[in-house]
Amino acid sequence: MRHGRGLKLIGVFLVLALVGAACGDSEEATDTTAATTTVATTTTVATFDLVAAADEYLSTIPEGWLAVGDTVAFKDAVAASNAVLIDVREVGEYEEGHIEGAINIPIRTLSDNLDKIPTDTQVFIYCKSGFRAALSVGALHMLGYDNVLGYPPGWNGWTAAEEPVSTDAVQASTYTVPDIDPTLFAAVDDYLNGIPDGFLSAGNVEAVKEAIAAGATIVDVRTTDEYTAGHIPGAINVSLRDMANGLSAIPEDTNTIIYCGSGWRAGMALSVLQTLGWENTKSFGGSFKAWKAAEEDIET
Repeated sequence: MRHGRGLKLIGVFLVLALVGAACGDSEEATDTTAATTTVATTTTVATFDLVAAADEYLSTIPEGWLAVGDTVAFKDAVAASNAVLIDVREVGEYEEGHIEGAINIPIRTLSDNLDKIPTDTQVFIYCKSGFRAALSVGALHMLGYDNVLGYPPGWNGWTAAEEPVSTDAVQASTYTVPDIDPTLFAAVDDYLNGIPDGFLSAGNVEAVKEAIAAGATIVDVRTTDEYTAGHIPGAINVSLRDMANGLSAIPEDTNTIIYCGSGWRAGMALSVLQTLGWENTKSFGGSFKAWKAAEEDIET
């Protein structure tokens, strides 16, 4: 009897011992888990402000609007500064004839060829009529190339002045590409690479009139004094240098046409707006000069 009871007691003690051991293991596991728990932390990454970058460029545009509009003055400036001359027309246009010494970087490929554009030497951009050159100057200044100017008369003005031309291709030199914020580069790159046929032109006076009749918004980017002296009827005024602060006046979801005096400032404005995401904007190349020449109504 004692022997049997002793066996039972031994069994009870074994059970208690196992339970105690199990409890001890559980507490140790709990302690270990508590000791290795990591508190998650969040890091706020600063985002690049495209509008601020646009304002920094636009608000500091000097007198002359980053252009040399006279052919003689242009020739003198190129010679005096040993400038790099860039033809942003298509390859076929360049091959048919170009200003002597000019390299060819078609506008849609500018952001792919920044290693061919210096930052410490004067650069001049030209195209056929000045339209693509204005877009190019705007895009490059957004990227920080503040050494870039345009030649608005372009190939048409050069040949009309009977200046010498060349069909010999010029090999571009290579330069160090400056540090550019990835967000800024992506925005400009998307805009340039995505320029459609027609290069975002709103067309001639008749095409602009039809667009206005269909409900397009017309934005005059000249100075307030120029606008007050006379403008296209119904146009709103958002001056180029202050455009970053006037974006709320420019609709993003309806067709918008930008114009200025002769088309140059409109092209620069269009370049910035497209970079910022205003994809429904186009430029009236002939601008107010063409509107007046067509003897259309003017509002004051």
